[in-house]
Amino acid sequence: MSFLSKTASSVKEKDQDPNTMSFICRTAIIVMIIGVAARLILGFFMTHLYDMYHWGLVIQNINSGNGLYELTGFFYTPPWGYILGLEAWFQDMIGITSTGEYVTAAFQLEGIAWYYKPMVTTLGFNISIKLMFMISDLVVGYLIFWIVRDITKDKRKAVLAFALWFLCPFVSGAGSVIGMFDTISVLMTLLAVVMLRKDRYMESGVMLCMATLMKFFPGFLIFIFIAYIISKNRDNDVKKKLMIFVISIVVTALVLFLPQLLDGTIADSFLFITSRLNEGVGYDNIGAVAGYIALGIYALAIATSLIFALRIKGNKDPVKLDGMLFDALLVTVAVMFLYPPLPQYVLLLLPFLIFMLMKDGRYKLPCIVLMIGTSVAVLAGGPTDLVAIAAYTDMLDIGSLMGIIDGYTGGINAMMLIGLVGSAVQYIGILLILWVRFGKKIKEFAHRRTLKETVQ
Repeated sequence: MSFLSKTASSVKEKDQDPNTMSFICRTAIIVMIIGVAARLILGFFMTHLYDMYHWGLVIQNINSGNGLYELTGFFYTPPWGYILGLEAWFQDMIGITSTGEYVTAAFQLEGIAWYYKPMVTTLGFNISIKLMFMISDLVVGYLIFWIVRDITKDKRKAVLAFALWFLCPFVSGAGSVIGMFDTISVLMTLLAVVMLRKDRYMESGVMLCMATLMKFFPGFLIFIFIAYIISKNRDNDVKKKLMIFVISIVVTALVLFLPQLLDGTIADSFLFITSRLNEGVGYDNIGAVAGYIALGIYALAIATSLIFALRIKGNKDPVKLDGMLFDALLVTVAVMFLYPPLPQYVLLLLPFLIFMLMKDGRYKLPCIVLMIGTSVAVLAGGPTDLVAIAAYTDMLDIGSLMGIIDGYTGGINAMMLIGLVGSAVQYIGILLILWVRFGKKIKEFAHRRTLKETVQ
C-alpha cells in the first residue's frame, strides 16, 4: 500500500458521505476563521520592532528611488526585496505614507540590546506587512491540506493537518509578531514539492530556487529532489527531465540577480550569509567555536541529504516513493536545525513533521514539544512587543509600559530567560524527531555491541 493510504478505499467512501463532507467543510472554515482572527489580533497589538523597522527602512529607500543595495538597510538576497517593492506600491495605493517615527518615550529600548531602537513602525504599516504573511500562512495551510488529501485520500486527516499548521501559535507569531518572511520561503518550498510530485520539473526548479534565495535552508534539499526525479523516471527520459529541473534553477537565479549583476551589487546581495559567517568564525573563542559548529552541522545536513537521496535513487518501488521523499525531507531539515535555529526558521520543519505525523503517531510527542517550545520563544518579547500599540493609541500608556519593560528586561532579564527556556524545549523537540526516526536502530546497534562484547 502507498504512503499513508492503507485504508484509502474505505476512507474514500466515508469522505463521500454528505454528513461527513459537511462536518469537514465546517471544521475547515472554523479553523480558518480562528486562525485569521488570532493573526489579526496578534498583529494589531504585538510587533517585534527590530525586523519591522528594517522593512520600513527598505521601503523608504525604494520610495526614494534607490535600488535594494544602494543605501544601507537591506541585507538579504533580492526576492524578498522585490516583494517589499510590491508592498511599497500597495501601501502607496491605500494611502500609507509613513512607515514609522522615532518615539522619544521609547529611547530606553536601546539599553535592552543592541538591536532595539526607538524607531517605532506605525500600526497601519505593521498590519499591511503582516497581512502578506497571513495570506502566505493560509496558502501554506491549503498546500498541506492538499498534499495530505492527495496522498491519503482522507479529507479528515487533511483538515487535521491544516489545523495543526494554521492554529499553531508559533506559526501565527512568526509572521504576526516577529514579522519575518520565513512563511513565504515555506510556501515556495511546498510548491516545489507539489510540482515535483506532479512531474512539473521546470516549475519545481523555479520554486525551489526562489525558496532558497528567500532563506537558504531549502537549498539543502536539492539532492533529494534530484533523486526523486531519477527514481520516478527510470524508463522515461530521465536525463531530459533532470536537465529541465537544473536549467530552471539556474535561469531563475540569473533572472532574479540580473539587476544586481548589471549594477555591480551582486556581492551585497549575499551580505546576510557572509556577515553571519564572519560573526562566527571571524571572532575568537565562543564566536569562533559557534561558527565552526554551524559549518560542521550544515556539512552534516548536506551529507544526510546525500545519503537519503541515494536511498531514494536506489528505490525501485513507486509505491514507497512518497514515503521516502517526506522522510528524507523531515530528517534533513531536522539535522540542519541541530545548530539551534531561531524560532521562525522552524516553520520549514513543521509541514514535513505534520506529513509524517499523519503516517506515524510516534511523531505526536515531538510535534507537541516543538510547538510549545517554539511558541514560548516567539512570544518571549512580551511587553517589548507592545510598544507600537502604546505609541500610537491610548490603549496603553507608553510611560507605564516602559516601566514594565524595564522590570521585564532588568535583573534576571525575564525576556532572555523565557526565550532560552523556549529555545531549549524547541531543541528537545528537534532531538525527539530524530530519536523517533533513528532510536530503534540506535538501540538495536547498542544491543548488538553488548552481545558482541559479552561473547568476547
